[in-house]
This record gives sequence, C-alpha cells and structure tokens, in this order.
Amino acid sequence: MQAAGAEEQNTQAGRPSVKAAIEQAAARLFAEQGFGATGVQQIVDAAGVNKAMLYYYFRGKEPLYDALIGQGLALLQSAVCVAEQDLNLPVDKRLKRFLATYLSLVAGNPDLAQIIYREALRVGEHERPAAVEQFRECVRRLAAVLESCAGELDTDTDFTLAAYSLFGMANMFIQRYVVTREALDVAPLVEHIADLFLYGAGAKNY
Repeated sequence: MQAAGAEEQNTQAGRPSVKAAIEQAAARLFAEQGFGATGVQQIVDAAGVNKAMLYYYFRGKEPLYDALIGQGLALLQSAVCVAEQDLNLPVDKRLKRFLATYLSLVAGNPDLAQIIYREALRVGEHERPAAVEQFRECVRRLAAVLESCAGELDTDTDFTLAAYSLFGMANMFIQRYVVTREALDVAPLVEHIADLFLYGAGAKNY
C-alpha cells in the first residue's frame, strides 16, 4: 500500500512514478555499462529510491533487465506493424512508414535501443534466446511485407536477406546515434535509407 501511495503522489506531482524512475535509471546504466557492470545499488541510487522498491516491482536486477528488453522489442514490433498495414500502398511508402516509425521510436528511447542492439548482436553477458528469437520474428515479418510487394521488386530477391539488410542499414545510423547522442534527423534519413535500399547507390558502368 505504501508503494502504491508513493506512486500516486509522484504521478500527481508530475514526477515519474517509482517504477518508471527505476526503469529509466536502469535503462541508462545498462546501456552505458552493460548488465554485468551495473549493480542494484547503482540503479536505486540513480532512481532516488531504496532497494526494497526495486525488489517490490521487479524482484531483482535480471527480471528488471528482461522487462526492459521486452519494452525495447515491443517498440520494434510496433514499427513492423506499421509496415504491415495499408497493403494497397506501394512498397516505397510502406518501407518509409516503417523506417520513420522505427527511427522515431529509437530517438525517443535511445537507452532501450542500445540494450536491444547489444542483445541482437549477442554481445550481452547472458544469452537470451527468447529475445533473439523475437528479433528474428520481426525480421521474418518484415520479409513477408517485402514479399507481398514482390510485383514491385526484383523477382530474384531473397526477401529474408533483404529484410536483414534494411534493418542493418537503419541500425548503423541507430548505433551512431546511441554512441554519440547527436540528433537523429529522421526525415532525411528515411528518404536516404529507403532510396538506397530500393534503388542502390546509382553506380555507373555496372
């Protein structure tokens, strides 16, 4: 009851709830330091709460980390959902909508993006097969979007490889963003990535 009361007071005062404060602090520290180098005491100090609150909401550091991975994957899935909508749109518009959503969500959640990027590359301290599989499922869904536009694309296209390539192109700019925290100018990036993906670099004599 005390935790719920504190949560309500914080929310009414315009401050993050206790749970949200823990998530925000943990995401920043996990993104900067990794899972192993981040301690519970660091998280609660950064969040301005005590350890009891962290254990009340998350039961420990690993469940908290898993919850953040789930949030990051949900953002990725929501971007893929955008590409799956409006089946009558041409492929360039569907891909640009996906890229705009994906990059905008990352711009608003850079710490989650860094955590997911690390897990997708399997450089986290503990392998999480479920997280990797969910990322692969997003790739499969994006590949299905591309395949549904087969009439507009080269008939020899490997749609799975194409989906990985599209993610890879976007993720290179995302990685630059999470490392430098320079502004992510979404609109021109969407045009650049989509045009490069669909039409290539316009190399001559090939």
